[in-house]
Amino acid sequence: MIELTVLRTKIEISPFFFSVLTAFLLADKNGIAGAVVLFSLLHELGHFLALLCVKTMPRSVRINLFGIGMHLPEKLSTTEKCFVLMTGFSVNFILAAVLMVFGKNLLGYINLAMGIFTALPLSATDGGSILKTVLEEFAPQKGERIFGIISRAFLAAVSVLLIISVFFTKNYFLFIPLLYMALCAIK
Repeated sequence: MIELTVLRTKIEISPFFFSVLTAFLLADKNGIAGAVVLFSLLHELGHFLALLCVKTMPRSVRINLFGIGMHLPEKLSTTEKCFVLMTGFSVNFILAAVLMVFGKNLLGYINLAMGIFTALPLSATDGGSILKTVLEEFAPQKGERIFGIISRAFLAAVSVLLIISVFFTKNYFLFIPLLYMALCAIK
């Protein structure tokens, strides 16, 4: 694990991340992987800019095989935390709209898919973190149980939709988000 500190924020980078990223980029013939990496970085930049708006910095940033994760400071209010979490997928939705207006539909759809996926209430997504935050605030006794039920229901529904999509489209690339969701659920 590579560790460094930038502006009081601890940054941890898994060496495996670079290996997988390099293999992913080399195997990609049409530039989609590079676009996904760029849009992921812009998504995280949205979180970072929102943190600056609430005058704080992330506690840490972890870059590993599961993606880029930013650990928020504990002093944020529920409203501030939800605002920071929503900016990530909001950036993807804005990019999707702008790219589609300019006729870059494929890149727009990639952002739209990223925005929708990260807005879902799953355990490893921004939408899941928002739901957890709200439940901790308004249903502290039953919040974890309610979150587990909602998250598992969405995970099952999205998994079924992805499997059906693979069956009809023969697009085996759709197994990647399915595998990612399974690994996040296990983790």
